[in-house]
Amino acid sequence: MKINAFFTETLGANLKNRRWSWGAVDPMTNRIFLRVWKDQIETMSDGDRIRVTTDKPRSHNHGFRERLSHLDQIQNGAEGFGIVCTAANSDAKEARKIMGFDRQTLLRLGTFIKENDHTYARIVARVPVDDVLRQRTAESTLTDDLKALVKQKIDSTTKETLVNARVGQGIFRSQVLKLWGHRCAVTHSETLDAIRASHIKPWRESTDRERLDPDNGFPLMANLDALFDAGLISFESSGKLIVSSMLNVTERQLFGIADKSLTKTPTAKTAEYLAYHRKHVFRK
Repeated sequence: MKINAFFTETLGANLKNRRWSWGAVDPMTNRIFLRVWKDQIETMSDGDRIRVTTDKPRSHNHGFRERLSHLDQIQNGAEGFGIVCTAANSDAKEARKIMGFDRQTLLRLGTFIKENDHTYARIVARVPVDDVLRQRTAESTLTDDLKALVKQKIDSTTKETLVNARVGQGIFRSQVLKLWGHRCAVTHSETLDAIRASHIKPWRESTDRERLDPDNGFPLMANLDALFDAGLISFESSGKLIVSSMLNVTERQLFGIADKSLTKTPTAKTAEYLAYHRKHVFRK
């Protein structure tokens, strides 16, 4: 896999230009991924650091200007990660060419330090790519989603309905519970205080109509809701519960999710939402 495909297909980050971009952004998670060079990692007395730019580039090209923008975004709160590349021509005067890059581990970038006409980022940790790829859950995106709703130019009644649906309350919750007999869709529990109205197709990937569609929801006990939201469980169109390979046997037993199913067969519309969940959320 070439590095451009790694940015887009593995990390889900958008390259502004496949020819000259030195990094890419995932706007859904507010993460910045930067190409960095293995031979520019330095070990200091207080830990490792990596050069992320120079104050005096050979030319003020598009990639350099974009790099400065990416560094500004990281300083303003975006998560920064480095993809460690090995140069084919590290001693050459011309632009470096990539011989290879680390597909397994990313550098989590910390504070920036300016020194000798260069800018360095502290290396906070070396993080497995699989850990970085774990999707932000609905709980972790709640604040961002509500801020986006507040900014929408829609009437106050509709806005209130959508806000309530986002937090699993209001008409959406009532209709989802009604569809499933006011019980958890898996355990039959009637303890409503412990049941969440969970969207099947994630909120931020749904239209306003889908956000209010009761067929796009399940009433689930809080632990099942968290697993479903994180993509650690899903359901077949038949209603059979399926479990991610990321949960070992012990964890499956602790959660009590072996050989479970929905209490009834999903409707055709719910089955469509589940197909989306299995394809885009479920972590096989």
